[in-house]
Amino acid sequence: MNGKRKVLKAKGYSLWLIPAGETYNKLSILIKTLAEEYKSPLFEPHVTLLDEILLSEEDMIQRSKQLVFGKKSFSITLQTVDYEDYYFRALFMRAEKSESLLALHNRAKKIFEMQVIPYMPHLSLLYGNLTQSVKEQVIRNIGRNQDMKLTIGAIQLFKTDGEVRSWHKVKEFPLG
Repeated sequence: MNGKRKVLKAKGYSLWLIPAGETYNKLSILIKTLAEEYKSPLFEPHVTLLDEILLSEEDMIQRSKQLVFGKKSFSITLQTVDYEDYYFRALFMRAEKSESLLALHNRAKKIFEMQVIPYMPHLSLLYGNLTQSVKEQVIRNIGRNQDMKLTIGAIQLFKTDGEVRSWHKVKEFPLG
């Protein structure tokens, strides 16, 4: 850590695409290892579809059912490991902007009536306030190019209000 221990808090609900099977296990182990090494919060491997949705839980559930209606499972390809100077994207894997993923994201924006900055699909590996040199060292250790395929068979609704340790899954909505 670079001395800054500020912990960010999220708000509202989030819709997450969580990988299935062995890919989930592999990413969980990597996230847990990095969280322990860098004393950062532990979280589920996921690609965020939408976040900071400020609706009631009942409304979130109803709209999530509408979102998955008629939708089939699909794959997401993770590409390169990158980082930003932002707590929740300290270190992440960029996801390919496939037609299926973008269509689902756009459908979610419409159903949840959200105006979102340009969508940058990604799977976070590490949260925190880390220096650029630490992030670059982690990338050297794990490798920049990943090219990993995720199978997405459900959308999970998470309550992401407050600190990461208080986040929890509300409900899972299988894709057809």
